[in-house]
Amino acid sequence: MSNGGNENPWFFFGISYSGALSAWFRLKFPHLTCGSLASSAVVRAVYEFTEFDQQIGESAGQECKTALQETNKLLELGLKENRKAVKSLFNATELDVDADFLYLMADATVMAFQYGNPDKLCVPLVEAKKYGSDLVETYSKYVREYCMRFWGLRVRTYNRKHLRNTVVTADSAYRLWWYQVCTELGYFQVAPKNDSVRSQQINTMFHLDLCKSLFGEGVYPKVDATNLYYGGDRLTATKIIFTNGSEDPWRHASKQNSSHEMPSYMIKCRNCGHGTDIRGCPQSPMVIEGKSNNCSLPDYVNKVRQQMVDHIDLGLSECRKPIRSSI
Repeated sequence: MSNGGNENPWFFFGISYSGALSAWFRLKFPHLTCGSLASSAVVRAVYEFTEFDQQIGESAGQECKTALQETNKLLELGLKENRKAVKSLFNATELDVDADFLYLMADATVMAFQYGNPDKLCVPLVEAKKYGSDLVETYSKYVREYCMRFWGLRVRTYNRKHLRNTVVTADSAYRLWWYQVCTELGYFQVAPKNDSVRSQQINTMFHLDLCKSLFGEGVYPKVDATNLYYGGDRLTATKIIFTNGSEDPWRHASKQNSSHEMPSYMIKCRNCGHGTDIRGCPQSPMVIEGKSNNCSLPDYVNKVRQQMVDHIDLGLSECRKPIRSSI
């Protein structure tokens, strides 16, 4: 690895958790890098992450939010009356724990906003509510056709029996991620007490019970220790560029305040989600009621990208030559 000299300079990039790693690497090893880009970087460990659900509601807008809340109530009622029939609509009968199923439902909602395609979810759901169609059936179609078929959402990664499996497989990353969540990072996406989009069953006890089920007694996310070690969203470093999308719920675990040494940019536009600066605007051919599924202000995305490039060029130009030993 280079020591940051301009003969072979290094600039680190990352999105989401790898965005946090990019920032932390620069923080801990500034002599090895010329800077880092921390896109949608979740640098602040959070125990009860209620802002996550609140952002989903804000990004959805009132009509879609109301439809989602009603859908969740119908799902909860359906689980009481005929859980097998409800779960079969989502190809999720293997989920024995009802709360795990409801967490899957919440995650499916998140995908629409996190990845900048809310129309995939909101347009059919709002129309279903308006015309008295079956909201649960409408939501199940979104989950099956968009989340599962397009994004590859896998039901088994929400199955505790599967997550307890210590044999290394292609899905082992999910168990590893939960271990980090349960021991260091938290990010417990709990339902707020009031006006929640997700089910109220997705609370703190659900997450603690899941952690206990997967890793045994005494497992607890030490978020204060993590933030003390790295600095959370108050980390002190130089030449780290932070970027976030305005509709991304994860932005509340990122660094949103800007400074000269660590500039932070918020990409404000419709459909601007997780890692929009790197991923670009969603390029779906889908057009609903005359509205394209692309983000509303691609020029603003490009403007932020140019600012990123300017910072990267400056960081690379300021890298000093390595000190060569005469030995």
